Amino acid sequence: MEVQKEIQRQFRQQQEKFVYYMIALSVTAIGFSIYKTTGLQLKWSQIPLGLAILFWGVSVFCGLRFLKYVISTLYANNAYFDIMQGRDTEIGTHPKKIEAATKGVKQAMESNSNRASAYSKWQERLFYLGIILFLLWHIIEMYQATPR
Repeated sequence: MEVQKEIQRQFRQQQEKFVYYMIALSVTAIGFSIYKTTGLQLKWSQIPLGLAILFWGVSVFCGLRFLKYVISTLYANNAYFDIMQGRDTEIGTHPKKIEAATKGVKQAMESNSNRASAYSKWQERLFYLGIILFLLWHIIEMYQATPR
């Protein structure tokens, strides 16, 4: 049982690190894109870059929402153990109150977990879509700069 808890802890830590890296990469990509276009005139060919920046921005949002739901789930999990062990002052040790409260907390944890999972998936998808659009923009810029 202790080994399983350690593996779960390590999994959660690595998952959170991955989300932090994706956030950092997205913010860096946005900054780099702004740097690359500083002083340029606005052109239609920059639409893919604008979409890439939008996708990276939404990716950051999704990553932050993921972290919010993970924190909320951990808080609910802690409350669940307090209720089960009779340490919650409002519920006490009454079996029916404990059953009702734990059912509600479990539902909240499941809902938070599902939302966190969805935000995590969208964070990654939008990050990679941003990369593809950035590369498309770069290819368009190279094509336009090619002498004819």
